[in-house]
Order: sequence, then structure tokens, then C-alpha cells
Amino acid sequence: MQAPAPMSAPDLQSLQSALEATHAEVAVLRQQASMHEEVLRGLSHHVPGGLMVLDRLPDGRRFIPWASERLFSLFDIDPALRHDPEGLFMQVVARMHPDHVHKIRLWELEAEGGAKELAGDCLIILRNGQRRWIAVQLGVQHSDRGHRVWYGMLQDVTARHELALRLAERDALLKSLSRNIPGVLYKINIPAQGEPQLQYISSLARHLYELGDDIDPYDWTLHYTRIHPEDLDYVKGLTRPDNIQLEHPIVYEYRVQLPSKGTRWLAFREQNGMLAWYGYTADITDRKQYEQAVITASAAEQANRAKSEFLSRMSHELRTPLNAVLGFAQLLRMDTGGVFGPTQQQHVAQIEKAGNHLLSMLGDVLDLSRIEAGNLPLSLEPQEVRCIVDDAVDLLRELARQRNVSIDIADLPEGCHVQADRVRLRQVLVNLIGNAIKYNRADGTVRIDAHLNAGQVVVSVQDTGIGLTPQQQAHLFEPFNRLGAERSHVDGTGIGLVIVQRLIRLMQGHIDVLSLKGVGSTFRITLPAAVQPTLPAPDPVVVAPAPTARAATLLYAEDNEINVILLQQVMTLRPQWTLLVGRDGQHALALARQHTPDLMLIDMHLGDMSGFDLADALDAEPSLQDVPRVALSADAMPDRIHAAKDRGFVAYITKPLDVSALLGCLDGILGQEA
Repeated sequence: MQAPAPMSAPDLQSLQSALEATHAEVAVLRQQASMHEEVLRGLSHHVPGGLMVLDRLPDGRRFIPWASERLFSLFDIDPALRHDPEGLFMQVVARMHPDHVHKIRLWELEAEGGAKELAGDCLIILRNGQRRWIAVQLGVQHSDRGHRVWYGMLQDVTARHELALRLAERDALLKSLSRNIPGVLYKINIPAQGEPQLQYISSLARHLYELGDDIDPYDWTLHYTRIHPEDLDYVKGLTRPDNIQLEHPIVYEYRVQLPSKGTRWLAFREQNGMLAWYGYTADITDRKQYEQAVITASAAEQANRAKSEFLSRMSHELRTPLNAVLGFAQLLRMDTGGVFGPTQQQHVAQIEKAGNHLLSMLGDVLDLSRIEAGNLPLSLEPQEVRCIVDDAVDLLRELARQRNVSIDIADLPEGCHVQADRVRLRQVLVNLIGNAIKYNRADGTVRIDAHLNAGQVVVSVQDTGIGLTPQQQAHLFEPFNRLGAERSHVDGTGIGLVIVQRLIRLMQGHIDVLSLKGVGSTFRITLPAAVQPTLPAPDPVVVAPAPTARAATLLYAEDNEINVILLQQVMTLRPQWTLLVGRDGQHALALARQHTPDLMLIDMHLGDMSGFDLADALDAEPSLQDVPRVALSADAMPDRIHAAKDRGFVAYITKPLDVSALLGCLDGILGQEA
């Protein structure tokens, strides 16, 4: 083998020149590469994320030949992996949430389809378990060697995702509140000039303001069309900058006029947010109506209390003088000494009659007031019609005899019962039968009948009296209207039938009248029928011995001299009793401590204290706690009577006194004590 021919000097020179040029070019390339590397490093420090180059080989292998330092901190990857491009890629993939790894394949499919730019967010999990959202932005290039190179920036957008999540939660909450709270949420911008502008208003605004589908609820000025004209300036003025207060929320109310609901009340509650109002509006019409009802009820309650107080005072003031009139009249009538002759006895009878008429009028007025106030207690129970009719007729037989009127009771149905209050039904029948007697003709007749009709009992009272014209019947149940009878010789108050009508209504019934002038009238009351109650077997009859009269000391607390004189006269009918008189509460208390009486008679309106106050003072004395107490009072109001019995009074006797009833009550109490 021959050795190569030695190169000539020119050839060596040419080769040397080529080598030098190559070295110079390499140096320039190295300088440019260093400069580019420096630029990349500088940029990587200032871009808001990590930079990387991802190379995908034709055989499918992927690796990251270059990555900025921020990529390693972003993914919590060991920086040493920069020297292992394929391992770096695998570590990046390992950081991705399992549900998001598939996004790499989706991006590759988009790149194969010709996409030049790829973007999306993915979730990664760091070594300490912390989660981060990464926004990926990639540019795709294809090399002439079949490589697909991705140049990308990866940015931490966790804060954006958390904010978006919070916004979504707040939006869901706001929508839920808007759908479910009974009002409207809103935000209004308050410009320095011009009308307020709605930034947000919940969907219920259309319903609350009854806005049509063609009306934009975000146009605040359109809401003005619903505001009551009298409140419009007031509402507009609230949003003027000079009226805005920053310290406290503002609550105000105004009226709107709605097409279907009419006038409604709305309430605003607003909090100033410097540049806007945040508020809530609700329909408060029901609350307004309730408040008005409470005010009305309170006023009615105050009026009822005032009326009750007036009636109580009137009852007391009228019954006190009547007590003397009727009391002394009864004593004169009961006098057996023969001092008075027949003429004087007739005069006494007239006095007693007039006094009883005044007392009857007073009782009717009190009954009517109690009915109107709803304070009349009723006990609705099965009542036998025949028994109550008989009771009423027994009370009126003497009146019928005096007027020469006969009473005819028809054959009432056997075992016929109504659901009613016994006392009040008897009061009704006494009034109707009494009127039938008083307004009858001489030798007239009153017929009482009853029959069953479809679960109801109809009781009729028919007379052969003067009758009523249609005009009179139209005003029959008006208070204090006697229909011209005030010019006759018949006594009356003009409210008896009013009480009858209202009592029947309270017992779930009704009353009607058939009348013909000059022929007579028929009053019919209809009440619910009742089933005959099953009565227990009667107890054996035991005849109790009559109370034994005994010596006793009675203490009377009374500040009215006439009442004292009357009771002293009554006590002359019981000479075995000693009567002490306390002229006021303190005097009576002192006498009670000194003598320990067998019975206390207490007026409920003493000069220095009430009867209840005296009762409390007696309860505080061990030696006086058990002394029986009887109230003697001109105050006949039911609440006062019930209160007295609740406070331990054994009886409550109203003035004017019924002397016989009073003596019977005291005989019973002192007899039981004997």
C-alpha cells in the first residue's frame, strides 16, 4: 500500500483557512446560543409562569429538552431532572390529577388535526397534597425530521379558579335566595347626577311589582309607575346623594298600586355601599293590616274598658240611691205594726214598683252592654222546653191575672229539648210572654206552642193584642225604640227585644215575628234541637234541719250613711244579731281586730280602700282569715262578682237589696256556722 502523497503547501494553507473559518463560525454560533440562552433565562424570570419545550418524536416518545426554573417550582419537581428530559416529562405527567391526564391525548389529537395553538386548564397535585390549577398555553411546530415540538407557558391560576368557584357559589346562593325569599334583592348605583341605575334585581321583581314581560325590570324609572302618587316624591328623594346616610341601614315603607292587587305596602331595607345601595324589598301589606287590626283592637279594648268602667260607675251610682228607695219600701211593706193603712200601703207599693222599673231598666242596659262587649257567659246544654216555659209562666201568672189575660200552653212534644243556656232562655221567654201580656187586650189570650222542624225547635208566643204595622216591625229590634208605646200606660225600656234577639243569636238561633195591626202578634224563636240527656239516679231525699237562729256579731264596712241606716233597720228583724259598723276600711279593720265578728258585710267601694283591699288586710290577720265575708255592693258587673268569689267572698249581694233574700243568705251562713 502506497503512502498518500504529501499535501502541497497551498493545499495545507487552504485547509488551515477552512479550519479557522469553521472555528470562527462555531464561536459565533456559541456566542449567539449563549446570548439566546441568556435571553431565555431573563425572560423566564419575568413571565408569569414556567416555560418549557416539549418534543414528541416520530416513534411517540416525549421528553422536555428545556424548562425554565419556575417550571420546577411550579410542579414541585427536583431541578436535577433538567438533565433527564424524558424523566422530567414523566414527572410532569405524574403531577397531573388522574382525571386530567387525558387532556394530553386530547391536545395531541388537536395538534394532529393541524391546530397551531393549544390551551386549557388542568389540576395538579404536589408532593404535600396541595392542589394547583395550571393554565397551559402551547404553540405547535413540526420539524423537517418528523418531530412535533410544543413551546409553552404554564401558569398558576389557582386563585382564579377559587374565585370562580366562590362566584359560582355566591351566584347559586343569590339565585336560591331570589327564588325562595318573599321579596326582592337588588343593587342600585347612585350617580352624582341622573336617575339611579339597577345593577342587579332578583327575578321576583316582576311578581312583586306586577311587571309585564315587555317591561325591563332593570329600568329603575319604570318602577316609579307602580308607586302611589302620594309616596313618589318621598321614594325619589331617598336616593338623592344629599339624603344618603352611611352610619346605619335605612328602612322605609311606601305604597304601590298594582293592576290585580290594588294598593299594597312595600318595605325597603337599604345599606349604603359608598357607590351603591344594597337592599331588600318585601310586601308588608299583611303586616300593615295586622298592625292596623292591633291598633283597632287596642282602641276597641280601651273603649270596652272605658265603657265597662262607665257602666260599673253608673251601676254603682244608680243602685246606691235605689238601695235606699227599695230597701225602705220593702221594710214599710213588711211592717206588721198596723201603722200604715191601705192607702199608705198602696203608696209604698207604687214607690217599690217605680224603683223596680228603674232597676229593670238598669239591668237591661247592663245586659245589652255585656252582649255587645262579648262578655256575657253562656252555658249551652240540653234544656227541656216544657220546664223552661213553665218557669217563665210561673213568674208571670200574677201579671196575667192583673191584666185579665189568660195563658194557654199547648201540648208540647214529649221530651223536647233545645241546646241553650237555661237562665238566658228563660229570660227570653219571660220577655216575650211578658210583652204578650202587657200589650194584649182585656180578656185576651197568650198561647205558647213548640214543635220540631228539621233538627230545630220552634217556640212561638202568640197574643191577641194590638199588633204591629209593617213600619213598626221594620224598627222592632232597634235599641230604645218603643214604637210609640212610650205614650201608653205600659212600662218598658225599649231594649228588651234587642236583648232577646241577641241572646237568641248567641245561642245559635234566630227570631222572627208575624203581626197584624189590631189582630195580634206571633214571635217565634228557633234553636238547635238537643238529645235528651241521661240523668243519674236521684239521691235519697234528706230533709235538712232549718238553720238555728243564734246570737251573732256582724260587722258592716260601709261609708254611705243611708245604706248604714237601711241595714240597721233590716237587722231589727233579727234582734239576736249585733251589728257593728265600720265607716271606712281602716275603721272596719280596727273593729274586726277588737271584736272578731262572726260575719263581715263589706261594701266594695269604701272611702279609703276597696272591698278587695280590706279582704287582703283581713287575710293578713291570722285571727280574721276564716271570718266569712259577704259583699254588699251597687257594682253589679259580672267581672267584679266573679273576682269577689275568687277572692273568698262566700256571697255577693247586689244593691238595691232584696231584704228577704239578704236575710235568707245570712240565715244560711250563720246557721251553717252554728
